[in-house]
Amino acid sequence: MAIFHLSVKTVSRSTGRSAVAAAAYRTGDTLTNERDGRQHDYANRTGVDDSFIIAPSGCEWAHNRSALWNAAEQTEKRSNSVTAREYVLALPAELDAKDRADLARSFASAVVERYGVAADVALHAPSAGGDDRNYHAHILTTTREVEPDGLGKKTRILDAAKTGGPEIESLRELWAMQCNEALERHQKPARIDHRSYERQGVDEMPTMHLGPTSTTMERKHKTEQERKGEPYKPQTFKAQENERRRTLNDHVREMVRELAATVREVAEQAKNAKKSAVHALLRAVGGQRREEEAEQARRAAEAHRREEERREALRQQSLREARERAVQEAKGRMADITKKAQRLAPDAREKFLAGEYPSDPLDRALKAHRHPLGTTGLDAEEKAVKAHLKVYQEQGKRQQAERQQAPARGRGRGRGGPSRSRSRDYDSGPSYDSGPDFF
Repeated sequence: MAIFHLSVKTVSRSTGRSAVAAAAYRTGDTLTNERDGRQHDYANRTGVDDSFIIAPSGCEWAHNRSALWNAAEQTEKRSNSVTAREYVLALPAELDAKDRADLARSFASAVVERYGVAADVALHAPSAGGDDRNYHAHILTTTREVEPDGLGKKTRILDAAKTGGPEIESLRELWAMQCNEALERHQKPARIDHRSYERQGVDEMPTMHLGPTSTTMERKHKTEQERKGEPYKPQTFKAQENERRRTLNDHVREMVRELAATVREVAEQAKNAKKSAVHALLRAVGGQRREEEAEQARRAAEAHRREEERREALRQQSLREARERAVQEAKGRMADITKKAQRLAPDAREKFLAGEYPSDPLDRALKAHRHPLGTTGLDAEEKAVKAHLKVYQEQGKRQQAERQQAPARGRGRGRGGPSRSRSRDYDSGPSYDSGPDFF
């Protein structure tokens, strides 16, 4: 069945990336970055079904991929500039190649018209050994408006904290609408929804996105198990958690089916009971029969209630377990970050913390997406880590000052008086071996 996926990423120099390299890799092209002279040759790359550029009317120069992305690199002067923005879309496997290309072109055209940018679209086929339904598109856009004679002003609406989130939500809704219209036009029954299960009112636990690292590990593990002739079992935490959630969802769906069958049976029994009661009244015999049927209906209702209570208990237990695992993972992560930061020099420590807790809204949103506890967890973690590091630094300064003063205090002033420095205990400084606890 069709799935919904639309993610927005940035290509930033602060992470060592360039728009020229990103465009070459995604389109399977060979491009030279005129800014640093590096050539990026991906002409032999497989899996790229098609690629094309969409630009505003009158901007024919932007259809030259090398000219477009070298302009994007040369226009930005800062060392941490964002030189491109990328949209990753899951294309419905129910459509054929031409229809998928038309769908990606339609969304890219809407983005170009909305922001006045140029879009470089690459259509990718499923990778070997992966899910054969994983058709997807990478749409790389400029971060500046494209004009007939070059690049213009920055498009800030996606960067601002107040407008970025609503704008991305609007794009997600647009993509879901375009996909559903295409599926309906080609008479395909599948439909997608950009909203979460919770917002849809669906009582089902969503699975976790594996990401490239976990996906590669799972493919390698699956191949190894098949070679040994052993049944495949998930190896990574995310894959195991997804398997557990799928099992729980299947169990919940089975309970819903059983409950629906019970309701139908009760309704049928009630209907039959009504008919029997009428006949019994007409025959002047039916009092006892009506009591028996009423008792059966009561028992069925009680069974219905118990099933609902058990289903809710299972759901709550699952949520608690997931929360506990996420909290433990977040504690371990914060302990590692604190230890790493303590071992760094002040300048390196600031740079390290800036990388872990970026101020850019999109970069921070991506960090929060990968954090076990989301945005709230990332904010709390940053506050706690910085507070612990501040205590650590203050204790270090106080210990250093006390060591410098220790010889002076150690000289005895009275006759034969003992040196006070020999009986003084010094604090060895803070220790976070067990990791700070802020959840």
